[in-house]
Amino acid sequence: MKRKLLLVTILIATTNQFINSQCERSGSFIQSDPQYSISGDAKITFTTSGDKDVVFEPNFATVQGADLRVYLSKTDDIVAAGSDAIQISGQLENDAGGFGGPGTSPITGMMTFSIPSNTELDDFDFIVIQCISINERWGHVALGSNTGVDCSSLSIDENNLETSVRFYPNPAKENLIMANNNLLNMNIKVFDVLGKEVLFLKNEGVRNQNISLSSLKTGVYLVQITADNQTITKRLVKQ
Repeated sequence: MKRKLLLVTILIATTNQFINSQCERSGSFIQSDPQYSISGDAKITFTTSGDKDVVFEPNFATVQGADLRVYLSKTDDIVAAGSDAIQISGQLENDAGGFGGPGTSPITGMMTFSIPSNTELDDFDFIVIQCISINERWGHVALGSNTGVDCSSLSIDENNLETSVRFYPNPAKENLIMANNNLLNMNIKVFDVLGKEVLFLKNEGVRNQNISLSSLKTGVYLVQITADNQTITKRLVKQ
């Protein structure tokens, strides 16, 4: 009898591990405006079954607004240059199952939103809730590093510099964000079209590094990134 119970326990544990096998990035909501309270946690989750979702945890809570929508974005502001935001929800519903407005039931609890199948785990760094009727941010989540036993199969190749490092916006004006998803120690060099080095800096494990381009003139440049004995070169347009 004990042996049977042990086998059943192992089978249940193995089944649960298979069902829940995943890789995720998570964070807590940050209130964007003092008028609109928001709290709780959220995450972006990829599973071995192929599901890709944004999940609001059970502790999520916010106030009603006029047409709130959920977005994935490269910046904490979906209207900022280089955000490349994608909408992943319709209007958020309140506890009563209706849409309501200010003064009605708050929006709380766990929610799940599907992500387009062609989305990669490291494509976006923020979950943003936006009130589209007044173009106002309600709040956002800064997504952390990849966690989970299946990240190696569901995420990017950690040894591929080409896929683990990117910068945006491009074209850029005054600033450039260097996204360093695997927290690598990198040397970054910028060359003009004549091959002259015009900018050099280091990224010592910073996930999103802000680079000032104020010293560069308008034109086309080459950005050379070196890390882990790999070097890649990408084109940058300075406006």
